[in-house]
Amino acid sequence: MDSSPRTIRRAHRRQSPRRPRSLARAAATALTAAGIAAALAACAPGGTSSDPSVEPPATTPVETPPPSETAMPPASDTPTGTADRAIEALDAYALCRAQTYAFYPGDFALLEYAPFTEATVLQRDDGDWFVYIEVDDGNRPADLVESGGSECIVGGTVGEPEWQSFGAISRDVAEDSIANYNRPPAQP
Repeated sequence: MDSSPRTIRRAHRRQSPRRPRSLARAAATALTAAGIAAALAACAPGGTSSDPSVEPPATTPVETPPPSETAMPPASDTPTGTADRAIEALDAYALCRAQTYAFYPGDFALLEYAPFTEATVLQRDDGDWFVYIEVDDGNRPADLVESGGSECIVGGTVGEPEWQSFGAISRDVAEDSIANYNRPPAQP
C-alpha cells in the first residue's frame, strides 16, 4: 500500500462511519426546506410574513381589456333589469341569439355569431323586431361553416318576449327573407 499522505487520507475516509455526516446533512436539508417554505408562504397571496414590521403589498387594480369586435355594444341609456320595458334593437338581437343556439348542435364554443353591428335588426310595421344574424358553425364540415344564420321575429317586453318565429335559415335565402321582413308571421 502506498504511504503517501493522499493515499492515507483516502483510506481513512473509506473507514470512517458516514452515518453522523448523513444525519447532519439531513437536518440541514430539512431546515433549509422549512426556511424556503416559510419564505414562499410569505410571498403567496394571503401569506403572512414573520416580520411584523413588513406590511403586505397593496393590490393594484387590473385594467380590463377593451371589448373585442364580436362583443355586443353597450346597451342604451334605458336602465337594464326593467322587465316591463319594450324590447329595443339590441334586446331583440340578444334574445334571438339566446333563442336559436340550440339549432346548431355540437360545441357551443365553435359558434361565431355576427356582431350586432353586422346583423340585420329591423322594426316591423306591427312594432315587432325582425332579426337576422349570420352564424359561422365550426361544428359543420368546412364547406358548410358559413352557410347558415339565425332569424327571429320578436316583440313584447324584455321580461316577456312574444315570439312570432325563430329558427335557423340558409344564407342562400337570407336576402329574400330580409327583403320581406314585414311579412305576416306564418300561421300554424
